Amino acid sequence: MKTIYYISGIVAVVSFIIAVVTRLFLFNKCFLGISALSYLRVTNTMLLFTIVFIVLEYVRGKKKE
Repeated sequence: MKTIYYISGIVAVVSFIIAVVTRLFLFNKCFLGISALSYLRVTNTMLLFTIVFIVLEYVRGKKKE
């Protein structure tokens, strides 16, 4: 379970960095044919996945106690 939220957290951070760089430095606001807004949407989705998986692991840990 930890690997899932580590991966989603890493994808969120990377997509956020790509979105910021795309927005600031690229003329047509696209990187690899995808707009900066799309990268920010991926960031939001992955952060929500990360939060959900962390909460699920916390709840599962509380049930064991």
